[in-house]
Amino acid sequence: MKKGLKITLVSLLSAAIVGCGAMSIVSAVQWGQAKDNLKIAKENLEEVREESADNEKERQNIKDKIQEEKNKTFQLDNSKYKTTFSPSENQKSVAAVFCVDPTGYGSLGSSYPIATDLDGQVQYFVTNGHVVSDYQKEGQMLFVRLEDRENVPAEVVFFEFDAQMDMAILKIEKPTDQRRTVIIRNSDDVKTGEKVTAIGYPDKSSDIDPSMTYDMASQTVTAGVISKTDVVPSSVSYHTFQHDSFISHGNSGGPLFDENGYLIGMNTLIHKNSENVNFAIHSKSIMEILDKNNIPYITSEDYLATFEDEIEAEKKAFEDEKAAAVKKLEKQLDKVENADEIAEFEDRVEKRKDEVENNKLLLIVFAGAAAVCIIGLLVVLFVRGGGNPDDDGLTSYLVCVKGVFAGMRYDISKHTMTIGRDRNSCTMVFPEETPGISSNHCSIYFDSRTKTFVLTDNGSTYGTYLADGRKLTKGVPESLEPGSTFALADKANEFKVERG
Repeated sequence: MKKGLKITLVSLLSAAIVGCGAMSIVSAVQWGQAKDNLKIAKENLEEVREESADNEKERQNIKDKIQEEKNKTFQLDNSKYKTTFSPSENQKSVAAVFCVDPTGYGSLGSSYPIATDLDGQVQYFVTNGHVVSDYQKEGQMLFVRLEDRENVPAEVVFFEFDAQMDMAILKIEKPTDQRRTVIIRNSDDVKTGEKVTAIGYPDKSSDIDPSMTYDMASQTVTAGVISKTDVVPSSVSYHTFQHDSFISHGNSGGPLFDENGYLIGMNTLIHKNSENVNFAIHSKSIMEILDKNNIPYITSEDYLATFEDEIEAEKKAFEDEKAAAVKKLEKQLDKVENADEIAEFEDRVEKRKDEVENNKLLLIVFAGAAAVCIIGLLVVLFVRGGGNPDDDGLTSYLVCVKGVFAGMRYDISKHTMTIGRDRNSCTMVFPEETPGISSNHCSIYFDSRTKTFVLTDNGSTYGTYLADGRKLTKGVPESLEPGSTFALADKANEFKVERG
């Protein structure tokens, strides 16, 4: 082999060996660093998993409470909001009316009280005009019968008994709480087929039975349905409901209630030739006369409207309270919920595994290449050869600026420096009583490829901070340029990285 060619080959192979050897060394260092990072990532993952296992029961308990709160529905307190009245309750809204002459002979009818306070006293009673016609014509005595056979004298403040209307309004001497006002529903809203209830004292209107007490216990309650909503019976011109509730002459002037217990009419006539074909004057006509006489009353619309406002307010308060309870529980859950954090650390472990494998592969490739070049050089020179890694000749230092190790300078060119209080896992060991320093606080090494320092927080309690005040995320490496500073927990423990 010619001397010039041999020198050229030696030079080329030597350069290749040096290059591959250097890359092998770099890859070995990076592989070692990747393995260290993988170890730290696995340790962090285990810590998070242990914490997750400890908190799983608490998390599930909070989740169950959240679901329980969300499943809650508003329940209307019917005892608080009285929107319907049973027939037995409405018996307190019916009273017997007597017209009696000096000899004790008289006639009987039914009536119902009118007032504006459902729980207050009543003084006005409504009945048919024909029930009190003898009082009007012949000056008979007029009474409203209450409980315990008490006959309360009454006077007629409105009377009409003709083809246009059959209605009278009575006023007793003093208000009483022995009867309760009716609530009036507009008859225009009533439909055919609605269920109705008639309450009164069915008897011969001209025959008062002395054995009867004519109190609430003596009342008769009968049920039926509306068969026609607008009927004008023969010989009159007022409008009525036709219904099939059983009534007789003593029911005259008594109330006809709908299925919710609201007054919709006043029983007035019965069909002479048909059984259970009866007629009740529309409540709308009754309200018109009450209005003309300035006698106030309660409508079902006004009565229910007061409840609607209260119910809506209570429902809103319920929903607000439920939303606040859910929000409070969700905040509690956030404090113990770390499923996303586990997934994040699992991803980091996988990335670290990939880094280890990639650097291992590079190490094998460059080491193999170096071996091939060495063999080639041996073939050419019949001697062994070698090379040194590419190095800029500078040393990488970690300098303690403030704290326990202030003024100390450490060479970290070839290894990772782990900082903390644990003697088994750390290369820089702080005293146990040092405030803010965790057992395994952080680690730092020099990356020869990028010529930067790599700092990683290892899950410290009080954090690792950069010069700009930014706190490192646990397990996420941060690159530092030479001359950069960082602190453990606070400025009391400050470090600087430099090269020289």
